[in-house]
Amino acid sequence: MKNNQNKGLIISNEAIIKAGLGDEIAVIGTDSAIVIAGAKMTAMELIKTIDSLAEITQGYLAILSKNCGECDDCGHCEDLDFEGIHLPDGVLEIAGIPVGTKLNAFIEEDGEMIHIEPAEYEHDISDIPPHLLSLFSNYGICLGELDALLVKGELLHG
Repeated sequence: MKNNQNKGLIISNEAIIKAGLGDEIAVIGTDSAIVIAGAKMTAMELIKTIDSLAEITQGYLAILSKNCGECDDCGHCEDLDFEGIHLPDGVLEIAGIPVGTKLNAFIEEDGEMIHIEPAEYEHDISDIPPHLLSLFSNYGICLGELDALLVKGELLHG
């Protein structure tokens, strides 16, 4: 497979035949993946597809776990901000901050003033949906380390 800028993604007929997708395919685009599957499936074909996707998911969970390490009451996860900072759009507009910008807060040393400003990173733990946080936690992944990796934005795979 290759991505040709002028022609789009090219998938060989051999790959489609090997996958047993039949005559019609469905292309499902998500935030970070494209899934190509049969447009029509029997119950067993659906089960095999689910099994294949679960195997891919387990592989990605293993990569995440390897990079984050296991959490065994490490203390690194206790003070995580799972909700992030949210201000009304009007307040952001007055401050000249684009709507949707990730925010950070810090308190001055005298404790009398709190500053809220745009974060210098794109993602943190507050961007992870609760059902995935639960999955990661159940898998034993250290959420504190995950937060640090999200803030750094470094490549973990590939």
